[in-house]
Amino acid sequence: MNKFLNFQSINLKFLIIFGIIGGFAFAPINQPIILYLSIYILLTHLEVQKNFRIFFRNAFIFFFCFFLTQLYWVSWALKVYGLPELMPIGLIGMPIIIGIFPAICVLPSYFFKDNKIKFAWIFCIGWCLSEIARSFLFTGFPWNLNGYVWDLPILQSTRFFGIFGLSFLTTASAVVLYARQKYLGIIIFCALSGLWIDGHLRLKNPSLNTDVCLRLVQPAINQQEKWHPDFFEKNLSILEILTTLEAEKPVHLTIWPEAAITIPIADHADFLARLGSFIKRGHLITGAPRRTYDPDKAFSSLYVIDSKGLIHATFDKFHLVPFGEYVPLRSLNPFPKLTDGKLDYSPGDGPRTISLPGIPPFSPLICYEVIFSGAVIDAKNRPKWLLNITNDAWYGETSGPYQHLKITQVRAIEEGLPLVRVANNGISAVIDGFGRIVNQLELNKIGFIDAYLPIDLPQTPYRNFINLFLGMGKNSIIL
Repeated sequence: MNKFLNFQSINLKFLIIFGIIGGFAFAPINQPIILYLSIYILLTHLEVQKNFRIFFRNAFIFFFCFFLTQLYWVSWALKVYGLPELMPIGLIGMPIIIGIFPAICVLPSYFFKDNKIKFAWIFCIGWCLSEIARSFLFTGFPWNLNGYVWDLPILQSTRFFGIFGLSFLTTASAVVLYARQKYLGIIIFCALSGLWIDGHLRLKNPSLNTDVCLRLVQPAINQQEKWHPDFFEKNLSILEILTTLEAEKPVHLTIWPEAAITIPIADHADFLARLGSFIKRGHLITGAPRRTYDPDKAFSSLYVIDSKGLIHATFDKFHLVPFGEYVPLRSLNPFPKLTDGKLDYSPGDGPRTISLPGIPPFSPLICYEVIFSGAVIDAKNRPKWLLNITNDAWYGETSGPYQHLKITQVRAIEEGLPLVRVANNGISAVIDGFGRIVNQLELNKIGFIDAYLPIDLPQTPYRNFINLFLGMGKNSIIL
């Protein structure tokens, strides 16, 4: 076996196979060993490439395959939105765009191939920098960073250094195996073992709850019917039934998914009163479009409504999905906006904390805003919990919903805050500040969850670092 893995030339077909296999390291499979093996194969192959152009080409081919098996669900979204003819573009387009980042960033390692250790570490740094780059450039897409391959015990370490720190440690641990750095390898794997032990012990803490009961409504409305006017009343009736069913405990807050209502409800007082009649006490939170006096502006928003139909708060989505909610460079871009309506959504002002009577203050996040590490709360006004409403119907039965849920769990750990996730067709869940799923509704299941809101944990070292980085001033670091 050693002789097989140490041969000087791994052919391109073999590299493609392990690129494809490497993509399965992430949710729902979650196997770090697959990632380690794929990185070992890639480094072994690139080390013997004597031509700069071929080095880049083969690195890109590997990363294309690596992201192909992670992001194939993008093509399914095109089918759901009624554009099956564009599925091939979706299938290969996203892996090309995402794969180009690491392919370019690892190029400097080519010039150090005569030194195995330098080659490996420059490769490692390049890949990690590429994850940072794709997380922030061109609106950002920090999906499935290498650190997401781990399970909850190791993921607890993100409270110290965030997902980017864990991604570096993950990639570095794979690199030392390839470079056969015995002593550094021992140090890194002892660090990982220590983090696992720390996480394992931390997860023995019980999940404590507040006395606030939430109802999470998952209607599982078909995406083709969601925005069609003929199905508006049918869809609303599903939401009404799930909301008004008798509860075993008093419900203080009922939550519907992103765009559960497809009309700008602020313009319809009678309809608001109708929505208010669905709840006996407390408030209703729902996603719906929002219009302003400016006819060229529309927002994907969250509304807080009381039992009288009065709007207590709104929140506008600030991190929009390219082509889903707006078309980048619209005047030059031939590709259409995939969601209903010709008007692009406008971005909101950013994270904010909403306070309601009798409800701990929370930070709302719509759809994939939750995937951006360190950018999910107002640092000046720390909330007690995070609320993520999302649609996710466009994923279909793919790995997408499981990956989205896994990323959501890490935000809870990083912030030390419970996170409530309400999805149209799943996976809806209540997650405590340790990232544990306390309650959940499975994919495509119609139903609701009545659950008490978990308590918040002390501010994490990672959040402390973010606050200092943002110039928010020092806070006491609590582990």
